[in-house]
Amino acid sequence: MRDKWWKSARLAGAIALPVATASIVIGPGGLAGHAETYEVPVSRPAWATPAADHGPAAGDAPVEARIWFAARDRAGLSRYVRAVSSPRDPLYRHFLSPREFHSRFGPTAAQMSSITSWASSQGLRVTGETDHYVTVSGSVVKTQKALSVSLHSFSGNGRAGIAPVTLPRIPRRLAPAVLTVTGLDHETETAKSSKDLPPPPKNRWWPKRCSSGGEPQEADFASQDGNKPTWVPCSYTPEQLRAAYGADRRRLNGHGVTVAVVNAYSSPTMATDLARYSRDHHIPLNPGQYREVLSPTWDQMNTCGAPGWYSEQAKDVEAVHAMASDAGIVYVGAQNCTTSALNDALVKVVDQRLADIVSCSWGSPTDGYPVQDRLVAHSIFEQGAAEGIGFYVSSGDAGYEDPATSAGHGSGSRRLQVDYPASDPMVTAVGGTSLMLNANNSYAYETSWGQYRIKLAEGGTNWTAPPPGRYPQDWSGGSGGGTSIMYEQPWYQAAVVPTALSRGLPGGRRSAKPMRVVPDVALDADPLTGMTVGETVRMPDGKTLRYTEGRSGGTSLSCPLFAGIQALVQQAQHGRPLGFANPAIYLRYGTSAYNDVTDTPLGPNHTLSWVMRKYTDQRNAKGPLLTYLATTGHDGEGAAALRADPGYDNTTGVGSPNRHYLDSYQ
Repeated sequence: MRDKWWKSARLAGAIALPVATASIVIGPGGLAGHAETYEVPVSRPAWATPAADHGPAAGDAPVEARIWFAARDRAGLSRYVRAVSSPRDPLYRHFLSPREFHSRFGPTAAQMSSITSWASSQGLRVTGETDHYVTVSGSVVKTQKALSVSLHSFSGNGRAGIAPVTLPRIPRRLAPAVLTVTGLDHETETAKSSKDLPPPPKNRWWPKRCSSGGEPQEADFASQDGNKPTWVPCSYTPEQLRAAYGADRRRLNGHGVTVAVVNAYSSPTMATDLARYSRDHHIPLNPGQYREVLSPTWDQMNTCGAPGWYSEQAKDVEAVHAMASDAGIVYVGAQNCTTSALNDALVKVVDQRLADIVSCSWGSPTDGYPVQDRLVAHSIFEQGAAEGIGFYVSSGDAGYEDPATSAGHGSGSRRLQVDYPASDPMVTAVGGTSLMLNANNSYAYETSWGQYRIKLAEGGTNWTAPPPGRYPQDWSGGSGGGTSIMYEQPWYQAAVVPTALSRGLPGGRRSAKPMRVVPDVALDADPLTGMTVGETVRMPDGKTLRYTEGRSGGTSLSCPLFAGIQALVQQAQHGRPLGFANPAIYLRYGTSAYNDVTDTPLGPNHTLSWVMRKYTDQRNAKGPLLTYLATTGHDGEGAAALRADPGYDNTTGVGSPNRHYLDSYQ
């Protein structure tokens, strides 16, 4: 058995890595400095630290930047997306086509001309133009002069490139037409592009001891409450997950609906893996049901760990297919794992209307997501909402995140924060639970996913700590959630989210205004109660490629599972696009549509736990077996604590959907 951990793009600065760190905000942006100029809000990537600063960049080094256009009528666009997304508004689901959107809210010809003329007058070459941005290029010297910006060279910790150390400026008269500027920072590796991708990754193997079929198998180890613990559940099959969430394939299968999965790179074996997975799990797969829209070239494969993204792709695609067996799936592969490349993939979805539902299993603590890319992403989400496209985003796998620590928790800066883009008010943030089934595979209960793994003590008769475990030493991950320090409370949360959460900022501070709280909804994400996923991997000999199946979890599982359920909802609505789903999701709060998930489904004095084992050398399935008591339902401690209480909470949102959720749309 193998078990895959969350590879859903923990972004480090502008790069997706297993460890997230904060980007460096250069300044606030806005009218500043010179009366006739506008400071464009940007931040530089995490690798561009003062310690890595080698001074001014070479004057003849090339720079290619994008000047992004602002919406023609920003206030009008905000009003429109709220109206078409709100079930009780007369304009509800009166969506626009991409052409209608650009005609109504895109930049005018005069706005675009003013920017291109100005750029040319400053000595920059205009090398491209779209409905979203104009691409300009020039040397460092010319770019610095045109944008009144200072660019430095950075190198350290295996990362090197050019980045700004001051905010770029444009003439104030152009400010209404400009959203932001991207591309002023770039890594050296970016220039090394290729049409080929590396082979699949080496697998991570786990011992096969587990409890199958919803029947717990007792483990002969000590327990703190007088009861023998049981072995960890075996991975759940698509059939079990459909039954748990009321997704009866005989009633609804997603026919006529298309779901997009957006990630970086593309597994060279995805199509054949999906066919094998579908056959082995008796899920129909029709010709043309799965297709790919890919970048023509790839880069930053070493920095991003490209093969690791193949596992993410397999999990996302197969999870959507598991829940909505007849839905079309289009995989959109970004050129690399930078936030700018992922934004490019999202632009393809909205401009080409590739899908009605979009699953995004990647994100970063807000500090780690460059300001300029957040602005661009939000504009894409607004366009999607206007066109009837809904975006679903993993809430994260490290609870209330602290980007100064490697695990998201611990003794770092304690600048606790939620993830982006999950915290954007125009996406649906999907959190995580630990799911348990009855012996007949029906839904038993869920608890919040917040997991500790306590080692077996020497002698093998007791554990090294009492449940739930020591924090942060035994902490292994949990559902992302919390209160945004950036976005105010959106209209759809006002009547649902408790004031204690919307005004309660990280570290015990209070906000003067209600703020956005995540997640919105939650499904199974615990890697120990995860889904069976199949993919082609390298065997321990490092050469042989073989299709294998194993357990996988994280909110990068719960997100595509919910996207698949939303495909069923759209089918139930006669195929009419749902658009931005949050207002409809919150409208059903307090009804039988959701399971109310709490930390203590079995009572206040019962800690949910299992025994698990893993190899010392997981890549080669070798070494002494390590034994742990894994506990769940306890998402962090102290200032970083997230709790699943009755009602809406900052770990599982409104709860998890059940069959009544689907019934409510029919």
